[in-house]
Amino acid sequence: MRVFYKHAPSALAILGMLAGLTGYYLDIVLRVSFGSLLWAGIAFFLGIAGFIAGGLIQKLALSSHTDYLTGLWNRRYFYLRLGDEEAHATRENTQVCIAMIDIDNFKAINDRYGHAAGDMLLSELATMLRKNVRSKDIVARWGGDEFAIIFSGASLMEAYEIMERIRQKVETRFHASYGLAISAGIISLAADRELEDLLLLADQALYKAKEQKNSVITITDLRC
Repeated sequence: MRVFYKHAPSALAILGMLAGLTGYYLDIVLRVSFGSLLWAGIAFFLGIAGFIAGGLIQKLALSSHTDYLTGLWNRRYFYLRLGDEEAHATRENTQVCIAMIDIDNFKAINDRYGHAAGDMLLSELATMLRKNVRSKDIVARWGGDEFAIIFSGASLMEAYEIMERIRQKVETRFHASYGLAISAGIISLAADRELEDLLLLADQALYKAKEQKNSVITITDLRC
């Protein structure tokens, strides 16, 4: 489905052009009583319509899979990609990890500085997450002040190291001004577990981190 969305404009335009060229061929070669100019116009029209329709399809697909505030992927898209990543990891015998992330004391920050400041902090944190993961990782806004990351093809230690660098950068950037810090729970996927169970365990790892206070990351290796 994602491949269709990506190539829809070109595909629809090509179909339009082919329709026009087919008619032109019938007119010239088989002498069907349609003017070549008419078919050329149809080809042009269908080609333009294809690009427009394909562009709209792309925009609709993107809007249904992204979070309006942060521009990150949303939970729906995260679920889609998690299934893909689990299947790929099983097929290729590679690892994949999930991180669940939460802003510590975000309600207090919202109450003190206002919702506009809270939205700004969410957007800036989203940007930091996106810029500090690898290009193949999936960053999503889970909801509220929670985020999630799929570390594709990463070991538990690799995912931890990336997440720890992000945690330190967030603390450096926001803690002095807003008292903002993050906690995270990371798990490695296990092939014999249902996705819902894995997400629940990732959430439990997150809350274990939050119980320890002071921006902690906990890890759980389900392969052991």
